[in-house]
Amino acid sequence: MSKIIVISNPKGGVGKTTTAINLAASLAIAEKKVLLVDADPQGAASAGLGFEQQNSYAGIFEVFSGSFVSVETVHPVPEKQLANLEIIPANIFTNEREVRLMEMAKNRIRLKLKLEEIQRRSQNKYDYIIIDTPPSLNDLTLASLYAANSVIVPLQCGYFALKVMDRLFSTIERIKSSVNPSLHVEGILLNFYEKGTKASRLSVEEARRLYSDLIFKTIVPKNTAIGYSAFMKKPVALVDITASGAIAYLALAEELMSRHQGEKPTLELEIIKDIQIVENFPSLETAI
Repeated sequence: MSKIIVISNPKGGVGKTTTAINLAASLAIAEKKVLLVDADPQGAASAGLGFEQQNSYAGIFEVFSGSFVSVETVHPVPEKQLANLEIIPANIFTNEREVRLMEMAKNRIRLKLKLEEIQRRSQNKYDYIIIDTPPSLNDLTLASLYAANSVIVPLQCGYFALKVMDRLFSTIERIKSSVNPSLHVEGILLNFYEKGTKASRLSVEEARRLYSDLIFKTIVPKNTAIGYSAFMKKPVALVDITASGAIAYLALAEELMSRHQGEKPTLELEIIKDIQIVENFPSLETAI
């Protein structure tokens, strides 16, 4: 069965969508079959992979409306080098459709049922299903948590919104104790790390004090290549594989796979120019 991972933080600007895009792409580069679900009406994850909001395809709206067979909402990404990555895009191109989507999302079990149907119809081909969520704890986020096995929480170095984190963790615990007993926090991902700065160093220390074992070893640095890749509508690994941001997301994929039954990535040599580079990924021990 697929491992379903929600990327969530109710605070905006923490790198949530960037994490969803680049983790999904890095897992695909590592020859895992990945489905990215864009459950954020803003559609930033879809746009970041070359999908524009338009009428011509079924997507997350039809997942909730049931007006299409579930597998008809799944599409290959435009980037041919990511053959292992497919997407259910956001297709919420009017305010009216967004209002209707939010109404349908009140039936919070619907996404879980549709993802189960997609897995059955695709013969369980996906190793990972990554869900990008809105920067809030609205019904779309809650529906995503109902469907998930685990949650990755991106956290911005330099600023921790502790009350927001407490709300997210209490929501996860409430869902775990009521409707989804398998739900857990996969880990907290520190983002926007600036090596050599006191603010980032203190952020890592504080995160370790507050959240200890929940912190991923991989830390994502502040990196211009990540911003440029968003402009290019590609994952950073396909823009500059040697960039520190690309190395970090490949390392995150490796760290995640190592947790799940000791899986090891098999990286595409035509994409990865120097396969050894991913072994030197940034960690809590080396980043500060």
